[in-house]
Amino acid sequence: MRIQDISMAVTCGLALAIPVELVAQSWHKRQVMQYEQVIAEAKEERRKMELRIQGLREEVRKMWLAGLEVNRYSRKSQYSPSIEQIDRASPLDFERIVRKLMERDGLRAEVIGGRGDQAVDVLAVNVAGNKIAVQCKHTVTGRKVGSQVLYQINGTARDVYSAQESIVVTNGTFTKDAAAWGSTHGIHLIDRAALVKWSEEADHLYQLVALDIPTSLAS
Repeated sequence: MRIQDISMAVTCGLALAIPVELVAQSWHKRQVMQYEQVIAEAKEERRKMELRIQGLREEVRKMWLAGLEVNRYSRKSQYSPSIEQIDRASPLDFERIVRKLMERDGLRAEVIGGRGDQAVDVLAVNVAGNKIAVQCKHTVTGRKVGSQVLYQINGTARDVYSAQESIVVTNGTFTKDAAAWGSTHGIHLIDRAALVKWSEEADHLYQLVALDIPTSLAS
């Protein structure tokens, strides 16, 4: 075969290959765009589904809290110590009062305070089996509870007691730093004003602090 023939054959082959390659690139690009569109639609559908689920959970929570309000009188007649009684209590008696308030609100609770309690004085369990760790700080001088107390329960509630929620309750108040730290780290705080609502006015614990409602009710 002459050199000229070989050169012409190569040229023709390249001329044919270039359009084929362009077609392949275009097809691949379209496929990628289609896949990206499918993924984007799936993500959007998931986002909408999560919003619907969240909305349903909020409705369940509202209905459940409304039911708690209906039962306020029953709770008040069952157990509603005055803040004066609480102030006169010893630290151990204060832990027992907190345990009784939790039991009044339908939780199983036990006092585990004392030496070696590792910053948890009362351990409660809700109807779904979720644990709530509580540290009780009683005062006769009206002193403020600082961040150190929150550091302690934050370090042991989950690791030692497998608790899903943590609460610090006092008949005093909290420092600003403690309130901010608790908000950031998800530790619920019950100060003197909230304690009055819980004890004397018979607010349910779940009305008082933003605990997750039992998963058996939210699901």
